Amino acid sequence: MQTPPFAGGGPVRLHIGCGDIDAPGFLNVDARPAPHVHIVTSSLFRLEMVPDGAADMVYMCHVLEHVPLDQVVATLKEMHRVLRPEGVLRLSVPDLDLMIAAYHATGRRVGVIERALMGGQNHPYNFHYAVFNAERLCDDLLSSGFRQTRRWDVQNCAHHDFEDWASREMVWKDQRFPISLNVEGVK
Repeated sequence: MQTPPFAGGGPVRLHIGCGDIDAPGFLNVDARPAPHVHIVTSSLFRLEMVPDGAADMVYMCHVLEHVPLDQVVATLKEMHRVLRPEGVLRLSVPDLDLMIAAYHATGRRVGVIERALMGGQNHPYNFHYAVFNAERLCDDLLSSGFRQTRRWDVQNCAHHDFEDWASREMVWKDQRFPISLNVEGVK
């Protein structure tokens, strides 16, 4: 584990729940230790090692759905706390509306959507507890103190020159279905 620099040079961008991805320009936070992980913590509800207003951006890709329902808003409030004024919480979550559309388009095949809906379930941190669509996620962000929400485009945004779940698709036969709802909250 490396020591994260919160004072001094340049913008601070946190990648919460980074997993195996070492995103350029981010301080990586994950529950599982790895050489690229700067902070190891199993709790997103209180990032005590991160000072108030320390981050310019927090990125969470397919992480919020791993938080128990009754702790989603508390987790979003914690991300709000660590952001500076005008800071951005960039989220990508499985989109329930897209999953329902894929389910119906494939003749109601559960197998097409079950991993996106339930998680990979290959280790203790890879189970889903919450579901989101645009209305729910934006409501949760606004009730957590964010003043604005907006969509973000994986192909046309700063600080996302790597591939992760934000751009992956569900596949069935020759059909491809998007998975992710990509929304930012602005403090």
